[in-house]
Amino acid sequence: MIAALALLLVLTVAAAEPTGTLTLTCDGTVTHQPEGKPEPISMGIIVNFSDRTVQGFGFSGTIKITSMNEAIVAFEGSDPKALTQVTDWGIRGIVDRVSGILEATSTISNIVTHDVLASTVYALKCKAMQRMF
Repeated sequence: MIAALALLLVLTVAAAEPTGTLTLTCDGTVTHQPEGKPEPISMGIIVNFSDRTVQGFGFSGTIKITSMNEAIVAFEGSDPKALTQVTDWGIRGIVDRVSGILEATSTISNIVTHDVLASTVYALKCKAMQRMF
């Protein structure tokens, strides 16, 4: 009986995890700090549930999905190609799976002092891209 319940729990959790990819088209604002004003932006984001990654933001590094549930997908990553002897480029954000709101912040930080030298804040509304034909 306990084994059957455990198997049911594993199958239920596995069924809740989406697979494949989801391509999003997003519109909103981007704000470059310090002292930036919000500017309109349109961009595409690819959420790969199978390998738990997110692609986009002009980021060539790996952005990993750090957690997900029925409501949100959280992601975080750094770009080793942008790494210099004194700076690191990273990104962190969430996608609300119900509303389609995506919020993310990309930062360039001093790896010695950990001071943020610059940041870019994304405030986007996303929807699943529809096939043309």
